Amino acid sequence: MREVEIFQVDAFTKEPFLGNPAGVVLDADDLTSEMRQCIAREMNCSETVFVVHLGEHHYDFRYYTPATEVDLCGHATIAALHLLREWSEVIGDLLVETNVGRLRMRIEDSGMVWMEQAKPQFRDLEQVEKAQILEALGMSANDVARELPFAMASTGLWQVMVPVASRRTLLALEPRIDQLGVVSRQLGAVCVHLYARDPVAPESAAHTRDFAPAVGVAEDPHTGTATGALAALLVHRGITEPGRHVFEQGWSVKRPGHIWAEINSTDLSSVWVGGEAVTVLRGEMRLTR
Repeated sequence: MREVEIFQVDAFTKEPFLGNPAGVVLDADDLTSEMRQCIAREMNCSETVFVVHLGEHHYDFRYYTPATEVDLCGHATIAALHLLREWSEVIGDLLVETNVGRLRMRIEDSGMVWMEQAKPQFRDLEQVEKAQILEALGMSANDVARELPFAMASTGLWQVMVPVASRRTLLALEPRIDQLGVVSRQLGAVCVHLYARDPVAPESAAHTRDFAPAVGVAEDPHTGTATGALAALLVHRGITEPGRHVFEQGWSVKRPGHIWAEINSTDLSSVWVGGEAVTVLRGEMRLTR
């Protein structure tokens, strides 16, 4: 019988039981894909990340929901970087191999950690596609903030960005999860990310919710990759200026937290997502195969 050390980390928060929990295995060198999927299903976090050490400040990250492998996950990356600092005393710049390519990452002395996003891409939606999305979300056309972009965006994963007229409307939504999963898969989107521009804190860029039934996650408390894609879309459409912005998420599931996005220029050549994290659990999982 083999024992694997595993952690649970709350990402995008400094307080336990807030933010977004992720499973992390720091020594996944000889775990098969089948075993990784079993561990992710047992942890039952929205994502579990498996880390392989390739060399000095060089790693491989792979991400699994309870149902399937996904190419990239923001909050699980933040969790893994936090643990590399906390348990392996890694500080500075890293190179990380992912299914979307090699990404730069950064661990600061302060505990703040950052992950580079893939180059942003955008895709317009047809009116019929928008109507299908709104129906699955239980929204009417009047619930949409028409002055904001309703489109698909990717910084590694394709996601649908839906502007909502108000935070109150956003928090009251009760989507038809199965229907939303079908629409998401038809569009090739990992999730549907909703945002309202009247956040709780005036310094925040938006208040958000994220639904990812296409990959087995009904509602994700915090979504780093979607935040990077949304920040890039808002800069691309001239809604916000380049720079460092903070986004709110998690209020709807009583796990509030904050995700940072940093975009250095209007050409979107550099998109980063960052945050803090806290370790809440450390244990050993027993494997019989």
